[in-house]
Amino acid sequence: MFMSELLNTATETDDVPIQSSQVKYDVTKVKEVLLKKRIQGMSKKNKVVWLVGILLVLAASGYGSYKWLGTSSKTSTYPTATVGKATITDSIEATGTLSAIKTSEMGFKNDDTITAINVVSGDKVTKGQILAEQDPASLQSTLQQAQSSVDQDEISVKTAVLTNETNRKTLERQQQLFAAGAVSQTDLDTAQNTFTKSEWDVATVKSKLVNDQAKVVEAQADLTGATMVAPFDGIIGVVNGQVGSINGINSSTSTLLTVMSEDLQLSALINEADIGRIKIGQDVEFIPSAYATKTFKGKVLRITPEASTVSSVQYYPVLISCEDPDHQLLSGMSVSANIIVARKSDVLTVSMMAVSYAESYVKSNPSSVPTAAAPTQGTAGVVVVLENNQPTVKNIVLGLSDGSNYELISGLSLGDKVIVGSSTSAATGSSSTKSTTTTKSTTKSTTNQGGGGMGGPPPGM
Repeated sequence: MFMSELLNTATETDDVPIQSSQVKYDVTKVKEVLLKKRIQGMSKKNKVVWLVGILLVLAASGYGSYKWLGTSSKTSTYPTATVGKATITDSIEATGTLSAIKTSEMGFKNDDTITAINVVSGDKVTKGQILAEQDPASLQSTLQQAQSSVDQDEISVKTAVLTNETNRKTLERQQQLFAAGAVSQTDLDTAQNTFTKSEWDVATVKSKLVNDQAKVVEAQADLTGATMVAPFDGIIGVVNGQVGSINGINSSTSTLLTVMSEDLQLSALINEADIGRIKIGQDVEFIPSAYATKTFKGKVLRITPEASTVSSVQYYPVLISCEDPDHQLLSGMSVSANIIVARKSDVLTVSMMAVSYAESYVKSNPSSVPTAAAPTQGTAGVVVVLENNQPTVKNIVLGLSDGSNYELISGLSLGDKVIVGSSTSAATGSSSTKSTTTTKSTTKSTTNQGGGGMGGPPPGM
């Protein structure tokens, strides 16, 4: 039977020219037939031993291929960020509250009935505008009485002056007669005493006139105060009364109206660790809680030299102007502010993550840092880049920081990629995709960085 199969194989190829591929195929087929016949001729025990040997060889071959292919298809990948261009802002964060530049809490001086309130909260007013009025009857009466007293005093002064003049002339005659021996010393002394008393009378009535004139002025002021007018252009903040009620310095609520200027200012608290970097005239950007997507601007106006203690921490109040031409801001609003210490636009930037990673990498590989001269400006730093798929340390010079990125003064170029984290192992195809995605995300963050946040100095500053 074995020989017949070999003959059949030969017969099938007798009529066809023998090609090299056919020869190879026929030889293989002959081997298969021989192997089949040989197995069939073995005992059952030998067949099992022979099959186990073949399986072991195949398993060893497969494991070796897997290890070889796995090693050759895997590579180390690193998350990277791209050097871009952006605006770097070194700023100090602060919180504060808006308040009116000018505020006047107004009330009537004299306790009397309110006859008119011409405004409500939120009304805009101009300087001199009548806001509220009291009943003037009693105040007018007081003024008339004071004026009457002044009139009487003026008459008294004239009478006293006239009497004094008469007594002066009498004294002069008595002095002449005494010199001629016509009158006694007693007559002369009497004339002198009468003249002196008349002088005192003149001084007394003049003093009373001055006092009564002051009462007239006071009564006039009280009468004028019965009409409340706006002290400056502004807006009505609060109205604490109503027509018919009593208002005055002795009433339960002495403040009837609050008038505020429309122009506001920001009072912010600065930590003592940062107050040394604050200067008058620095630009300020702030965002009110009510307008979370809008940034307002201002400038540092004044630094209070005395600190306030909040939770055992020393803070210094800083007064900041507010630019609000549309009058959108309101007194009492809380804001988050950034006081601009320094800002540079359209400069190369490198992620702070790259610098932090490089510091850790250098600690583990101290010999990897190339030598470099000390920079004439900025601060020396290092980053790690990939060269021939190997991490390579490069010296750079850093400038401003905004808390996320550094200004890159020198050492890299636009578009360079820097490592921001430890390497990972992955299949070539998948790791390439992951690296590309990470780079794009970091690049977007870097190039769109617009500043803000509490910046810190670069390492070594």
